[in-house]
Amino acid sequence: MIRKGLVFSLVLCVFLTLAACGGEENESAESTESEQNTLKVSYPTWWEEWFKSLETAFEDEHEGVDVELIPLHDDVTTKQAMMMGSPETSPDVAVEDTFILNSDVNAGYLSPIDDVVNDWDEWDKFEETTLQGVTAEDGKVYGVPFSTDVQGLWYNKDLFAEAGLSVPFEPQSWEEVLQAAEAVKENTGVTIPLFIYGAKATGEATSMRTFQVLYSGTGSSLYDFDEGKWVIDEQALTDTFTFIDTVFQEELGAPMSVVSNSQVGTLLSEDLMMNNEVSMVIDGNWVAGSWREGRATPWPEALDTWGFTLFPTQNGQDPGYTSMSGGWALSIPEHAQAKDLAAEFIKMAVNEEHQLDYVMRTGDMTVRKDIAEKEEYLEQPISNYKEAADMLSYTHFRPAVDDYPTVSTLIQEIVETVASGQASPEEAVKSYESGLVRIVGEDNIAK
Repeated sequence: MIRKGLVFSLVLCVFLTLAACGGEENESAESTESEQNTLKVSYPTWWEEWFKSLETAFEDEHEGVDVELIPLHDDVTTKQAMMMGSPETSPDVAVEDTFILNSDVNAGYLSPIDDVVNDWDEWDKFEETTLQGVTAEDGKVYGVPFSTDVQGLWYNKDLFAEAGLSVPFEPQSWEEVLQAAEAVKENTGVTIPLFIYGAKATGEATSMRTFQVLYSGTGSSLYDFDEGKWVIDEQALTDTFTFIDTVFQEELGAPMSVVSNSQVGTLLSEDLMMNNEVSMVIDGNWVAGSWREGRATPWPEALDTWGFTLFPTQNGQDPGYTSMSGGWALSIPEHAQAKDLAAEFIKMAVNEEHQLDYVMRTGDMTVRKDIAEKEEYLEQPISNYKEAADMLSYTHFRPAVDDYPTVSTLIQEIVETVASGQASPEEAVKSYESGLVRIVGEDNIAK
């Protein structure tokens, strides 16, 4: 009896153990299946409505899939990078500012998606210039663009007419821009003849919209991709800093108290530009979106007052004009748990229907060639898309290399020293050279 009881007990234990293991396997399988049916999407809250519409559309198209939106309220880049660093916290779809994309690639945060886009029949519908922003230093694609912009020169037609300047304004050199600012200063009561970003507080706007718009117009470049080195072109740097110095030291620009306001972009569109307190602004095409119905300060007649024109190269040399473009992309993190679903979500988000919805909601510039030709897109209220499209052929992108964000911060700091009168253009060049050596090392610099 004892032996029979022992045998029975052993059999029962084995059965229960196997059952338990099977249960664990089933639970594990159910857990994995659940994870695969959940798609985590992180995004900045300023696009809340668009992402909620994408959530609804994707769930309607994919029965059983739950889209989990992860809103990021501030410091988006840092918070998202921290999330992407671990499989436990990583989203499956991440929104990338293209200026930081290459750094995130080198940090191991992003997964290449060449296999996704190469087999996608809509990839050729994207503007080729926008693809520069999602191609990393290794030549691989790490995102699909959904928003882009160009930088140009906004000018106040009424103030120009009052100053005796011709409208439309089509400057052929930096000197003509400065002369126009001087004419406005002398002949009108405007307080800011030419606004340019000039402080570290305005971050990438100072680096990209001021320094790099100007510097790209000299014919030089910040980075030599053939050599794989950063460039120090003393003449181009001196000329760029001299333009900035002239604007501020001859009181053509805004006071530093205004320039140092981190929210000055909003102040410009919602106050200074509306109230004729500035006559020219080097800024993005998207400014017009601030005046649409439903925004904080709608201004339906804005483009009767404000024109948007190409910014010239330094001396009008070929190609005659210059611009800088940025943009945003949808990427798949390396630690994403549902990469196939993520790819499907991205394709849907930037298809013709949802890309058109995005640009109509936001006033941003489209990344798709087919939408760029639609009358619905071109003839929106407060629209400057025709002018912006012309600028794309002259545009440049920030160097997609690992050290760019740090170099950009250096540029912002030096521009502020010039704008505030703490450094001459020549001293600024020396500061840039020594700072660049500190950041990237002398072996990585070409003079």
